Amino acid sequence: MHENKAAFFDIDGTLFRNSLLIEHFLLLTNDGIIPKIARENEIGPLYEKYQNRLGAYEDYLDKASLVYQQKLVGIDRKTIDKYSKIVIEKNKNKVYMFTKKAVEFHKKNGYLIFFISGSPEFLVDNFAKIYGANLSIATKYEFDDEDKFTGTVRPMWDGRNKLQAVIKLAETYKLDLSKSYAYGDTNGDITMFQMVGFPHAINPSFELIDKLFEDEELRNKTVIDIERKDVNYSFNLSDLKANFKKF
Repeated sequence: MHENKAAFFDIDGTLFRNSLLIEHFLLLTNDGIIPKIARENEIGPLYEKYQNRLGAYEDYLDKASLVYQQKLVGIDRKTIDKYSKIVIEKNKNKVYMFTKKAVEFHKKNGYLIFFISGSPEFLVDNFAKIYGANLSIATKYEFDDEDKFTGTVRPMWDGRNKLQAVIKLAETYKLDLSKSYAYGDTNGDITMFQMVGFPHAINPSFELIDKLFEDEELRNKTVIDIERKDVNYSFNLSDLKANFKKF
């Protein structure tokens, strides 16, 4: 039986250099759709800690996602979609060149391209179309009969849900996961790494590297890709000799 090969991509921090959700949140607060005080008082302190290397990026992102979800309640889909289109247009080229070239390489060589992201579906779907993904799977935001956001989401930012997504895609598309690739940057992507033959950690967080080191199989097969300025550094995690520690 013929089996297909796939490449699974996280988006935020992996392909896109920031977070689509945060960019949407910032734009909505700038225009007063969401009160600026929510950003300044609830997100600002964690962002400052992250910027000053006194806090983890994942803590900042988790808090921002929660506040965004809470403040979006009651906003209509038309407004959300309007600002989604602006965010994508402004940010569509702000990507890591290594990951962009990886998408192009896999497409050229017949891999199925899947984007799996914790950002909202209404952002991810548009972003995925630009880069020619075969399918995108993202956090679903539920709307009521008046097309207003209810506050309920079906998440896709954690390892459990990403694992289920990969399993379902493998069954649907008859994928050979041992010949497939996965690209991610945080702990939420680790289950994708476990499922494929060729995982790549893109500018990984300390927490992700720490988890990868704990798993011998992942340590032996994971490639670390670091992009800084106009240079990409790639090395096998198992060959890493230098000490690493959290700030």
